[in-house]
Amino acid sequence: MVFSSYLFIFLFLPLALFLCYVSGKKYRNAVLAVVSYLFYGWSDPRFMILMFATTLVDYTDGRLMQKYPEKKKIFLAFSLLFDLGVLGYFKYFNFGMENWSLLMANLGIPEWQFSGFFRIILPLGISFYTFQSLSYVLDLYYGTAEPAASFADYACYVSMFPQLVAGPILRFTEVSAQLRNRICSWEKFARGCAFFMLGLGKKVLLANPCGKLADQAFSALDLPVFDAWFGMIAYAFQIYFDFSGYSDMAVGLGLMLGFVFPKNFDSPYRSRSITEYWQKWHISLSTWLKDYWFYVLLRSNWCMCLTGFLSGKGYKKLSRTLPAALALVILWFTIGLWHGASWTFVVFGLYHGFFIIFDLCLSEFRKKKTAETIYKRAVSVVLTFILACFGHVFFRADTLSDAGHYFASLTGSALGDPVSGTAIRIFTQNPYYLYVFTVSGIIIWTMPQVWDLTRKLTILKMAWCLLVFLLSILALSVQSYNPFIYFIF
Repeated sequence: MVFSSYLFIFLFLPLALFLCYVSGKKYRNAVLAVVSYLFYGWSDPRFMILMFATTLVDYTDGRLMQKYPEKKKIFLAFSLLFDLGVLGYFKYFNFGMENWSLLMANLGIPEWQFSGFFRIILPLGISFYTFQSLSYVLDLYYGTAEPAASFADYACYVSMFPQLVAGPILRFTEVSAQLRNRICSWEKFARGCAFFMLGLGKKVLLANPCGKLADQAFSALDLPVFDAWFGMIAYAFQIYFDFSGYSDMAVGLGLMLGFVFPKNFDSPYRSRSITEYWQKWHISLSTWLKDYWFYVLLRSNWCMCLTGFLSGKGYKKLSRTLPAALALVILWFTIGLWHGASWTFVVFGLYHGFFIIFDLCLSEFRKKKTAETIYKRAVSVVLTFILACFGHVFFRADTLSDAGHYFASLTGSALGDPVSGTAIRIFTQNPYYLYVFTVSGIIIWTMPQVWDLTRKLTILKMAWCLLVFLLSILALSVQSYNPFIYFIF
């Protein structure tokens, strides 16, 4: 079940809000957990069993940590092995077997191939709720969080349907007080409605049409340069409005239920570097991996030894930069794999990691900072956006070979297939798609964020939100194209 559907908007959401509001303070977390499990199991009820197992294991380990603090390393290790083992099996089994079979074929021993191995179905949102549940036991281990008051509270935290399948990734410390005592007010509810309506508009009115443009471009064999660039930028618009629109709807639904979720996007396409871009794109994932993985790598024995060795040799700047750079390589390899079990995603992660390491080296070895002008800022924003778009090619392509073909089209070195060029030009010359493409760019680079726009609501703003909502509902009635990119993660 997706947010941008009549089933969710007109049936599930009103019923969920009604049940949560009439259940009373004592039972509302349990009711919300049950409602969330129904939401999650709508596509495949088997997925509910897996999420319940993760919830039960981490909740139990958290209780055992509190009861037997001297053995908390054992309980943490069990949670890590269970959560990451389940995530690894369901997300990477197929990828591992495919690469093993390919390796055996290349080595000339086909009898060792797994040509008939069974396929694993990837449960929706497993990467999100696994990281969310893991943060709970990690915070308990480090003493930065208190245990959940009850299993119902913890199950509600892990399964909360507004952000269950695509984030933002919540930490228990961000919502623990709200689980115990949250205030539901008309002001929150109104702002939540505005968030949801504008997020739905991003998804339905902007992301979906841009997605059709992108699909035409990326499904072509070879493209003329202009069409290739048009398709790449259309995909950049699609993935931004698709994911940020979903995050806006999630924040809005949380507000309707009395929760305040953290911001997940902060105008990333206005960034002046790839480092800044990732500080503003999918913020909950970036900060999660920074706090729970990157700093662990920096504090690891090999990193500390390398830092000490370089410092002893007199390479002070290098002792700060090289260990961090190596940790960043591992981090971005992890981020690539987190996004998907494919070599295209690995390259996507390492690609962004390279530019972040470049920024790190530049900041360490640059002698002085020059004054920033409007011109320099504009150039930095444009270059960063182009670099992000190039990264999206790896993200969107099915194989590295397909990504190479698309880069050839971008540089004009592809032959250019007349049929493919004609197919996408039908879309690029259509006034409707040109209008959506233009409006998307204007909104990205000139309009305030939904977070800021809804901070103080007026009658005019609510009228605008209602208009966007009505247009979205009308568009849903005629759209057959309504994918959601991040559901596969």
